[in-house]
Amino acid sequence: MSRQHHRKQRFKLKSFYLWHRYMGISAALFVLILAVTGVLLNHTEDFQFDSRYVKSAWVLDWYGIQAPQHLLSFAADNRYITLMGEHLYLNRQEIAGEYRNLVGALYLQGMFVVAVSDSIVLLSDKGDIVEQLHDEDGVPAGIRAIGVDSNGLLVSATSHDDYRTDADFLKWQRRDGEPGNIRWAQPSAPDKLLVRSLRAHYRGEVLPVERVILDLHSGRFFGRAGPWIFDLAAVLLVLLALSGTWIWLRRRR
Repeated sequence: MSRQHHRKQRFKLKSFYLWHRYMGISAALFVLILAVTGVLLNHTEDFQFDSRYVKSAWVLDWYGIQAPQHLLSFAADNRYITLMGEHLYLNRQEIAGEYRNLVGALYLQGMFVVAVSDSIVLLSDKGDIVEQLHDEDGVPAGIRAIGVDSNGLLVSATSHDDYRTDADFLKWQRRDGEPGNIRWAQPSAPDKLLVRSLRAHYRGEVLPVERVILDLHSGRFFGRAGPWIFDLAAVLLVLLALSGTWIWLRRRR
């Protein structure tokens, strides 16, 4: 009886060892993901994961991130001022800040004059912001269009009147129906290559690398079932630790 009992114990121990091994193999991938992403998250600031963005097209597609289909452009000095979402571009160069309601853009006095919402943005040839003028600087509210009069001065059209500024953009005066031809800024469609480039750039400035690492660490990267799968992996790790301890104790006995 003792020999038969010993065989049964050895069979149980071997079966338990097999289960322990299978659980270890099943949890290995999740342990690897958790370990690698955990180390990366501990060094987010060192690697600047919070300020770096994902450029991979398939990852962006996986998150469902798409560039806006509608964009508005104005041609000025053989270049394009384009608003996509809240991003403003001079050709392919993004202008710092967030913008809404691009009204018009033109090239005047060696600068790009861009009307957005109720402000006027002055840009250098390199796309640097020279100055941004608001209503406290005399910019009329409700600008609907901008243009240049016959004297080469900036004119803005509002829902009530037209206003003209001086050469230094310091004083705005009502035109009161003054005669003179005005060359109004008109929307202009950029070429398809520029549009594709802007949309790729827009998508590449949305998803931080830190977000992807966090989603991998929590399992959310794999969809709605991802966190449950990682919870199951955590349970397997607990069982793995318990079964490993039990096997060690049995062998010592």
